[in-house]
Amino acid sequence: MSNSSWRGYLYAEVVSVQRLTPHMVRVVFGGPDMANYVPSGAPDECMAVFFPREGEERPPAMTADADGVWWYHGIADQPESRNYSVRRFDRDAGRLVIDFVAHEGGLAATWALEARPGQVLLLAGARSWYDKPEAAEWQLLVADMTGLPSLGRIVEELPAGARAHAIVEVLEPSDVQQFETRGDVTYDWRVGTGNGDSESVLAEAVRGYPLPDGDGYVWFAGEASVTRAVRKYFRKELDYSQERFEIIGYWRAQAERWLEKYKKHESSALAAYNEVIDSGGSEFEADEQYDELLEGVGL
Repeated sequence: MSNSSWRGYLYAEVVSVQRLTPHMVRVVFGGPDMANYVPSGAPDECMAVFFPREGEERPPAMTADADGVWWYHGIADQPESRNYSVRRFDRDAGRLVIDFVAHEGGLAATWALEARPGQVLLLAGARSWYDKPEAAEWQLLVADMTGLPSLGRIVEELPAGARAHAIVEVLEPSDVQQFETRGDVTYDWRVGTGNGDSESVLAEAVRGYPLPDGDGYVWFAGEASVTRAVRKYFRKELDYSQERFEIIGYWRAQAERWLEKYKKHESSALAAYNEVIDSGGSEFEADEQYDELLEGVGL
């Protein structure tokens, strides 16, 4: 879908706020910019959410560079942002829904817990990963609470009879959600683990799931170190081809400590990535080389 009025960003005004579960806040956004929004069409669509700087009612507008890319070009104190999934978009109603994980601390979580109608954020950079092959006969969908909004949308948009198994890690029983779907979906809810509170059991749960016969597709969204373990399982142990899975790190535990260590190895990691690209390798192969180097130095 194309829209000549789409600038690559939009202002989103809070219409309503709902405490969906103890650890999930649903914010419905509206406003005139919604008429120009061009969604990616994928159910795990994600956008960068920008928050007002101190003293502002809304984040500043973006500008386009010479290549027509809309961003905060040349602004040293650009507003802070976090990445969030688009839980639902209704063009006719002009409404876009984002579910925020509610926890103590953190810019986005604090904002969501205090959100009120009329407040304005800026959304930009829509992107997605989910890309199920047409030949896939079943799906394995796995997420912690950060990936739950996307997983819920995937389930809700399944066609009639589509087979899927969902493994989801939540903090407490009241965080379990129900989804309406035309698909044939089974669930394995893991309660009280992961999500920054304790060690995740998602990698173990994936290994314990008896994969169905036939070609399947795996979609996983969660903490970065857990995604690495799951990716190695499907890629190295089961020899899945790259089109049969998408495994995304939505967040990283102890991110500041990780980043401090990463800075010492950033140049060598990027050099390993670029070496694969320059020699004719794919981005997927370059990502694998990049990840192996980081793992080798304990990252």
